Amino acid sequence: MRDTQRRRTLPIFSDVAKTAMALSMIERRILQSLTYSSRVATLFAVFFFACAAGPDTASAARSAWVDTAGGGIRLVTGARLADGTLPAMLEIRLEPGWRTYWTDPGASGIPPEVTITATGPGADDFVYSGLRLPPPKRFAEGDLTYTGYDQPVAFPLLLKTGTGGSGNSGASGALTLEASVFLGICKSICIPVQAQLDVALADAQAGAAADNPLDTARVRSAFAALPAPPSPDFNVAEARFDATGHAIALALTLPEGATLSDVFLAAPSGYAFGPLQSETDATGRTQVRIPTKRPLKASGLPADGSIRATISVKRPGGMAAMETPLVFKP
Repeated sequence: MRDTQRRRTLPIFSDVAKTAMALSMIERRILQSLTYSSRVATLFAVFFFACAAGPDTASAARSAWVDTAGGGIRLVTGARLADGTLPAMLEIRLEPGWRTYWTDPGASGIPPEVTITATGPGADDFVYSGLRLPPPKRFAEGDLTYTGYDQPVAFPLLLKTGTGGSGNSGASGALTLEASVFLGICKSICIPVQAQLDVALADAQAGAAADNPLDTARVRSAFAALPAPPSPDFNVAEARFDATGHAIALALTLPEGATLSDVFLAAPSGYAFGPLQSETDATGRTQVRIPTKRPLKASGLPADGSIRATISVKRPGGMAAMETPLVFKP
């Protein structure tokens, strides 16, 4: 009999917009299987939308696993800080050969979507400010590329609760977090996964979470894996948008001894980016040019901060990454 702390996946179609997105992805996967004869002839897409097997919520400040083909997902929280900040992460388990996607998945794929609400005492004080993603990898299949992860990964979540008990209201009882998750897990089969993850936080969560030091350490590790902010020795010195040449040009300052690994751009819907070209100029800066396709009705420079860059480099001690919004010079 299955562990009561796990949830099973069921074939449910519960969101028209997400179903349309998944159908689009699947159509592309089928076309790709027709285009590249080296692929397995049985490539096809199967929908599994995950839902709860029962109404129970897991204790110990983590949700039950939601299992799906190729992996599983769950919500994990760490020890709450004195200011009410509640470090948390969406943990994604991937089996060998499977992958999930980054903010901009590339040729096909589904970017992760997470919304979190709270119910119970202190819910009025709860704030969810979004999720962060670690530096991705780029995968190639034929002439198409994808951006994401092929190893188990954790997406940090930015949460904040009240600073006392279950909230500033002083009411007793458990504050329950309810996370709605939609993402893609793919191999030769693509699985659009939709799941509801629930976590019940005990009163005085800062003390309760101390019973789970491993969870707290793992959440901290997830935040530590995020790209760093710009620094004097690692930044975008200049960003320009070449509307005539249909490209984004970046002048990068890289850490001493580092070489450029990749540049990932996340932009509003309608943008598409080609393979980058890079060279080091006479000043030591790395000049990058990225072919860019804009939305049909776009004009002028992209709004400041509307496009974000994650820049990964190889250093003598390993990989490093930096994330920054792009501000384009006229």
